[in-house]
Amino acid sequence: MTDSAACHNTKRITYSLKRRGYDLGTVHSGDEGEGSISSDDELSNWQQGKPFLLKKICLPQLAEYSEHINQAYSLYQAILNDEECDPIFAESPYRDRLDHGFESLGSSVNEGDDQEIETVLFDAIEKGETLAEDLWMKISWLSFHEEDASLRFRFSFGVDNIEDVAADKQRQHYAALLTDAVFPESRLITDNTDLSHHIQKAMVSDTVKFVERIVYFNSPGGGAYLHHDRERGHAGVVYAQLSGITYWLALPKQLLMQEIALFVKQCHQTNAWPKTLDSTMQDELKQLAKNQQDLSSELESFSNNTLIHLINETKQFVQQLITNGHGRLVQSGDALLLPQETDLSCCWHSVFSLGEESGEALSFAVRGG
Repeated sequence: MTDSAACHNTKRITYSLKRRGYDLGTVHSGDEGEGSISSDDELSNWQQGKPFLLKKICLPQLAEYSEHINQAYSLYQAILNDEECDPIFAESPYRDRLDHGFESLGSSVNEGDDQEIETVLFDAIEKGETLAEDLWMKISWLSFHEEDASLRFRFSFGVDNIEDVAADKQRQHYAALLTDAVFPESRLITDNTDLSHHIQKAMVSDTVKFVERIVYFNSPGGGAYLHHDRERGHAGVVYAQLSGITYWLALPKQLLMQEIALFVKQCHQTNAWPKTLDSTMQDELKQLAKNQQDLSSELESFSNNTLIHLINETKQFVQQLITNGHGRLVQSGDALLLPQETDLSCCWHSVFSLGEESGEALSFAVRGG
């Protein structure tokens, strides 16, 4: 496993950006956009939907959780080897942690979801009384690409993508506790008072709750395409890198649309379109660039193949985003805050996994108390 402490190298390093079979150029450490920002800028950045990186904010506690991080990596490897979670959770150390507050209800697989691997079901219990029903941990592939071994462990409750999770704070709470039981290293976020202070200041809130939690393992050549995590009741997302290293493109939706329009304009004026964008795709992009409402709708659909290819699989566009300061190098011990207060200011983001081994990361939605 990648040594989570061997990070924050000060030497200038060149990284290849390869994801799902696409070579998207290189990036150099030190070329990324703003790193840590001043405390006075945090509120402004949050309101504008701009990401901000808190370097090394989790680093002092990483060693304390190294055993749990190694256990999580072993669980990840077991899933890759087609092992099921039920037998694993029936043994120590998982049994010891889960028995204190959760009853396992077995597992299921949604045959209609090709990305799902397994969903493990739980009730939260105390002294024989059920406190919260239908909690779950869903394990899924991040993509369909055969060389992408990236996984996510997502914790929630109820009917996925239908239930209004923001309306049931009690089950949100117990789903969060379930995350702590399976992945105790979650406390690198939840028990980090310095990190909480930054988030509370940005949100202008006296308290912060970490809900709708996901634990990621991003594998070499993998990572998420540009997307957002906006959901009712949530103010944003905090991401913490526990092992490995990732590179992010992150910017508010309004800026993303401006970058698309700029790219299309420059290609049209110079007639220097990337070869992967045929004439039909070029015409579609020119029309979308003229109408921000249509462009916004097509982005939100996540089904427009021309836009998906442009913003995720086109080297020239990715390099434009990097040149214009939208890249962030996130190393073990770093945390990245992604605001999502409005549709236009919601921070869109994509991830590249760098290095030779998969790394673990936490991604938790945040809301005020």
